[in-house]
Amino acid sequence: MNSGPMPPTADQVLGMMRQKMGDVLPAWAESLKDLAPDLLVATGITSAQSVGREASTIPPKYRHLMAVAAALGRGQANCARSQAYMAKEAGATREEVIDSVRIARHLAAAGILDAASDLLKDLAG
Repeated sequence: MNSGPMPPTADQVLGMMRQKMGDVLPAWAESLKDLAPDLLVATGITSAQSVGREASTIPPKYRHLMAVAAALGRGQANCARSQAYMAKEAGATREEVIDSVRIARHLAAAGILDAASDLLKDLAG
């Protein structure tokens, strides 16, 4: 009984990642291929279902720019770098990538103010 299409192999996922990311492929991808191939495959599948989802109503350039800002917000420098590369490959300009950095920086700073809300309320009271 056929239960659907076979998931890609770790080698196939790594090959797709190399093709999309070129020289900015995060080092963890190479490590996972041998250490935890199932984790590499799962990561590739979730990427294909989110940032790489072809049926998305958001154009690829914008999906990757959103991912740049999200990765920076999480402190994931390598992910932000590879997403910026893919955003540029999808037509983003240098200025658009920099604007994504600006947005991430603003939201990180706003997060500090949000975290300080009760403290500020105490000081005002």
